[in-house]
Amino acid sequence: MALQNFHFSDSFIKKFVELSEGLLSSELFENIVSQLETEAGKYFFNSVSEANLLRIFSAIYDKSSFFRELPALPHHGEIVVAIAASSNYLTDIVVRNPEYLYQLFDQDYLFTEIRLEEIEKEVSEGVRKFKSLNSRLIYLRQFKKRIILKIGTNDIFHFDELLNTTRQLSFLAKVLNENLFEICYEDVLARYNIAPPNNNYSLCSLGKLGGGELNYSSDVDLILFYDTNSQIESINKDFHEILSETVQLFSKSSTEITPNGYIYRTDFRLRPDGKYSPLCKALNDYIKYYETRGEDWERQMLIKLGFIGGDKKLYERFLSFVIPYVYNVSYSSSIKDKIKTMKLNIERQHNIKEDVKTFPGGIRDIEFSIQALQLLNGGKYPEMRTGNSLIALGALLERKLLRKKEEELLAGAYIFYRRIEHFLQLMNDTQTHQIPDDAAMVNKLVIYLQMNSAEAFKKQLESYRKSVREIYNRILKTDDSSSTAGKQQILFKEKSKADKNLQFLRSGQGIIERKEFDSRTIDLFNSIEPSLTEYLIGCFDPDRVVENFVRVMRTTKFPSIWYGEFVNKKFFGSFLRLCEYSEKAIDALASSNRLEDFFISRRVFTKNLTSDFSSLSTEQIVFMLSTQFTLGLIKQPKVAETLSAYFTFHIDEILGKQNLNYKYFVAALGSLGASNMNFSSDIDLIVVVEEIEANERIQNHFQEFLGKAKEKFKPFDVDFRLRPEGKKSPIVWDIKNYEVYLSNRARVWEFQALTKLRLVQGNDTLFKKFKAAIVKHAQRFSKHEIITEIAKMHASVLQQSANSLNTGINIKKDRGGLLTIDFILQTIIISDKKYLNKLIGAGYKKIFTELYKFHSEAEVLRTNFERLKFVELCLQNVFNSTSASLYVTNEKKLLLNRFIKNDNMNALETELKQILKSNSQLFKKLLGD
Repeated sequence: MALQNFHFSDSFIKKFVELSEGLLSSELFENIVSQLETEAGKYFFNSVSEANLLRIFSAIYDKSSFFRELPALPHHGEIVVAIAASSNYLTDIVVRNPEYLYQLFDQDYLFTEIRLEEIEKEVSEGVRKFKSLNSRLIYLRQFKKRIILKIGTNDIFHFDELLNTTRQLSFLAKVLNENLFEICYEDVLARYNIAPPNNNYSLCSLGKLGGGELNYSSDVDLILFYDTNSQIESINKDFHEILSETVQLFSKSSTEITPNGYIYRTDFRLRPDGKYSPLCKALNDYIKYYETRGEDWERQMLIKLGFIGGDKKLYERFLSFVIPYVYNVSYSSSIKDKIKTMKLNIERQHNIKEDVKTFPGGIRDIEFSIQALQLLNGGKYPEMRTGNSLIALGALLERKLLRKKEEELLAGAYIFYRRIEHFLQLMNDTQTHQIPDDAAMVNKLVIYLQMNSAEAFKKQLESYRKSVREIYNRILKTDDSSSTAGKQQILFKEKSKADKNLQFLRSGQGIIERKEFDSRTIDLFNSIEPSLTEYLIGCFDPDRVVENFVRVMRTTKFPSIWYGEFVNKKFFGSFLRLCEYSEKAIDALASSNRLEDFFISRRVFTKNLTSDFSSLSTEQIVFMLSTQFTLGLIKQPKVAETLSAYFTFHIDEILGKQNLNYKYFVAALGSLGASNMNFSSDIDLIVVVEEIEANERIQNHFQEFLGKAKEKFKPFDVDFRLRPEGKKSPIVWDIKNYEVYLSNRARVWEFQALTKLRLVQGNDTLFKKFKAAIVKHAQRFSKHEIITEIAKMHASVLQQSANSLNTGINIKKDRGGLLTIDFILQTIIISDKKYLNKLIGAGYKKIFTELYKFHSEAEVLRTNFERLKFVELCLQNVFNSTSASLYVTNEKKLLLNRFIKNDNMNALETELKQILKSNSQLFKKLLGD
């Protein structure tokens, strides 16, 4: 994939001319360009590469000498071109520290292997030259960049094998973390002006660092323990508290991103009891935990235990416990089943088909295969006790636990995958394992791997995936003969709980005070179980499906009726999809027997929804809309329109039955006024009469109406809170007093609310008169006043959102959310009399259509609005949530993205951030906020 006969772009040449102006003759310039083009032709050298090369040239201190020496020192050109083409990360290091480049030009320096003892001495002595914590941190960050540049350059030129590259990266991380922890410990002691206590600690590594196989951008997994705890009387603190403060300072200092970069992303979450437990404990506490409550995945984790710093003898005491704990000679092959289950859960949680770490046949399959054999055989063979995957493969081959062909294939695939990771992380210093879909990046990757074409790369990738998976399946085959093939494929997270749920569905067993199903019910379930298994194998969250299935079956007196209906595979599939993707629908089914027949009779699928309004309860219409939306039978706008029409119909019906004999109207505001209701909307109304004295019971009439409406529309809230003066004032106002209020006291925000005014029931002439009053009195505000007030309101909403406990994106109240769009539209409408007269209560569709005639941005807003409303409804439906905040837990993110048909867990969040940014920019453009 190298670019033969490569030539720089005209833009590059122009900038290079400017950069070297006055430094080179024309002939030398041409020679240098030709020399660099020859080197660049060895890579996929695109515009990004050119920009990197120019950045490097710009950073060099003595450009004249550098350029003049290039023809005589061609390896200088080779190095800068290789870095520019292959790594934005290394380019950034060179640009910030061009002096490091000259070290690379020294081939003795470049080719000298990094040795642990040497850099331990260099860093220890280097750190001690500085006194303050900050200056020491700068030194460590700079040292890391310099060594990463050296290792990475050797990697790009293929001067080192993978095993050596990862070993050197691990040496670097060990030394830097050891020294960082030490200086943080000293800093904490200095704060309290105390000498080092007699207690000892040991800082240990896990994961890739523990195995001596670190990537360029790996997290560093650590645990910390001490020998004994004791009180330090002079400061009224104990040793545990001192170490805990040290860990906190260490983590902050390591992960903090500065202009000089960061040291490492460190993580102590693998300690016993996880992130909610103390950051460190006594060694005996750790041992007691593992002996009494340790899980199999933790044994697997401890295979990669390594020493970082502190007391080595204390570490060895822990290791003497770990070896028999991890490599237990009494292991049975059931450990394979547990590892396999863990891997299946990983695949389900990280369902990204191009992720070399987690996809079937990827790095995890290799590591788990190796670790399963290590756990089973490490008790007998000490050479198996290594955290390094490649070294372990050699030991397994030596003991004939792997065939030579298998060892060669697993080693080749492991090196292939790890080099893909190295390329990706060298490119941008990001912890990614996903094969890029960008053609330019793929071509760069192909050259880095020394392959001939993207096609050859893809062919090799597929070959490795298939072969690795076959070996993985051979090694980790289950020995549980009672398991069915289908059941083994279902990716349950909590298998024991799922088994109990399935047992209940089969026979009725497992529920307190519940008799076993009769034989007919059991036979019916047996007939539908293959369809259930098929769905569970292919679905995203089988645990959720089975749990919700059970919830519904627990509430019914006749499970046989349900099972009999589920013989219809299409109908059964619809029900299972509700179980997976609609907590709204399932909560309704599980809590109301009234909906059982509504669903089983298929009435829930009625297409002409408006024809049934008179006979449908609120519970039924919501369940119907939730079900049809989940199944893709209707879209969000249809849900909003139908729900709004349903409430409008029944408000009219309730009022019609009251036979009120005076002129009045009831109008809707908010979501109902805009005909854009959702499952969490309130029903906001106002009442206006022609003469308040026309009937002395007017207030009572509408109090009576309010009571009936509240009862009819449960759980939706019905109120008149947007009337003048709010809750303290009477429910009903006459038009004269309302107009006085509009002319004198109404604020801009009240006119904002009135833009959504829509007649629901009552006298049309009176309503038009009221609407004209709104248009008239809105003119008392200048455009500047309107913009200022709405901007203040917007800022207040943003502050409320910022002060809330929600940590995810709030698509309603965050900057750029649905309220931002509302404020933009309301600003335009209130500021222009012709719009206000035309668009009061018009609904969003008409508003966007009308505004687009004069505001091109309206189309962008419309698209953004529709997407946000869709996501809002998805949140309400999938999780039965009233919150407009996007969930931050990975499990819920994955579920929501799956429902929306995104494969990537973070795809929706990324899209929403772009939408919010776009809306914010439009708000700023129109309102200057």
